Amino acid sequence: MLSTNRQRSKGCVLSPSRRYERLIGILLSHNLLDKSRCKSVAIHSYVSRLCGEGFRRCSAMEQASYLFSCSYSKAVKAVYEVDNQTKTKNLMNPQIKIKNEVDVTTIDIEGTIGLSEAWQFDNPESRVATYERFKEHVSQIADIRNSHIVVNIRSTGGDVNDAMLIYEALRSTGAHVTTRCFGYTASAATIVAQAASPGCREIAPTALYLVHNSLCSAEGNADELQAEVEMLRQTDRRIAEVYAQQSGRSVEEILELMAENGGRGRWLSPEEAIAEGLVDRLTGEDDDKPKEESSVVARARKGVVALLRAIGVDYDADRPNEADDINYIPRIDATASNSGHVASAITLDEGQKGVEKTHLKTVQDPSPLEQVCDTRSRAYERDVQQIKMR
Repeated sequence: MLSTNRQRSKGCVLSPSRRYERLIGILLSHNLLDKSRCKSVAIHSYVSRLCGEGFRRCSAMEQASYLFSCSYSKAVKAVYEVDNQTKTKNLMNPQIKIKNEVDVTTIDIEGTIGLSEAWQFDNPESRVATYERFKEHVSQIADIRNSHIVVNIRSTGGDVNDAMLIYEALRSTGAHVTTRCFGYTASAATIVAQAASPGCREIAPTALYLVHNSLCSAEGNADELQAEVEMLRQTDRRIAEVYAQQSGRSVEEILELMAENGGRGRWLSPEEAIAEGLVDRLTGEDDDKPKEESSVVARARKGVVALLRAIGVDYDADRPNEADDINYIPRIDATASNSGHVASAITLDEGQKGVEKTHLKTVQDPSPLEQVCDTRSRAYERDVQQIKMR
């Protein structure tokens, strides 16, 4: 019996793919798998494979809608849902971190800027909560009152409108802003990088820089699609104007750079980004950041000075205060026109002329008999004196 069963089992061995299909079928029949979720994963895998073969993402999603017998919007939703499964944790965490110090405020921008287009299909509660958190970060940036701000950017982009909000918030502070790009800095992240003060847009030697035309997903009739096209063109021109402000190039030249490779742009090395006027220098070169104080006391002093200036007290910590410092001796200018100062100088000179030199006189050491007795001897002497007086 055992041998017969083994022979039957050997003859009915299923291939790995068939075993997986059978397992999936059993799980689906017992409602242990989400059928719509499986379909979304299949659509996402198909689109990823087509993109790897050279298809554009929109064309790949259109092909997936034909293959899986669904609308184009559902195919787009399925692809973005799977994308967000791997990014949700990062998206829900704060992407903007602000650290205030005595003489500099550091802002770290990482991950997706604002809300990506994929969030239009997500849970409304999550979308609203995330956007409210983003607006709170933007408000905190606008409220910075430090004289120097350093922005570290590690982002491949995000929403253009949200990047513009950060850009305007940084420019409105009136502070000296230095932006530093690390890793793959692309798309909307490069807009934030343009908020730096003149000559202070930095890029790491190992980073790459990408500017491209704006894009979106849209559906509708011809008039609606034409309106979206016009909106994209206006957005491209507005972005090009931001790039052109410090690049030394015209808006048309920037638009040509953004339109390369069918509007997808071209990854630029740090040297190419500097040559195109999109970045000023490499990180670490001619750093004009105020030198950090090595002494904790000196940093605390700067904080006190900043607080006094904030409440309207003009105090120069580097200038000695004659009223408070007893060791401060003002220098007398002999060429000063003030007669009082001249008279004081003359009086000081005349007084110094009449002062004699200090002389030391020799004194002999006291004899042993003249030495001071100890405490006990002096007590005995006092007792003897009192007895004689009696």
